[in-house]
Amino acid sequence: RLNSPECYFNSISSEFLEKRNKLVEVLKECGMKPVVPDGGYFILADFSQIAGDKFQSDAHDMKDFKFVRYLAKEKQIGIMPVTGFYTSEHRHLADNYIRFCFAKKDETLDKAIEILRQL
Repeated sequence: RLNSPECYFNSISSEFLEKRNKLVEVLKECGMKPVVPDGGYFILADFSQIAGDKFQSDAHDMKDFKFVRYLAKEKQIGIMPVTGFYTSEHRHLADNYIRFCFAKKDETLDKAIEILRQL
C-alpha cells in the first residue's frame, strides 16, 4: 500500500506538485521571477519588475513589507515578506522577494491566482 498511487504520501506529493506548478506559471505571467522549490510548500518570488519604484525601502520598512501590506489592504491577499527571516545586516538580500504558500484548498489558490492576474 505504501508504494501504491492511493497512498496518502504519494497522492499529497503529486497534488502539491500540481499546485506549485500552477502558481509558478501564474507568477511568471504576472512578471514575477519565482524560485521554484524542489520541496516544501512555499515559493519565493522576485517582485521587483511589477513593483517598479512604487515601493522602496526606508528607515521604517523594507520594500517587501510595503508591497505585502499593499496587497493585503488593497487586493485582500495575504503574502509573506521575506526580509523578516533575515538579520538586519542581511535584509537587503531579500528585499525584492515575497513568499507564497501553495498548500491551500483549490478554491483559495484559485482566488489568489485571480487576484494575482489583476496586478
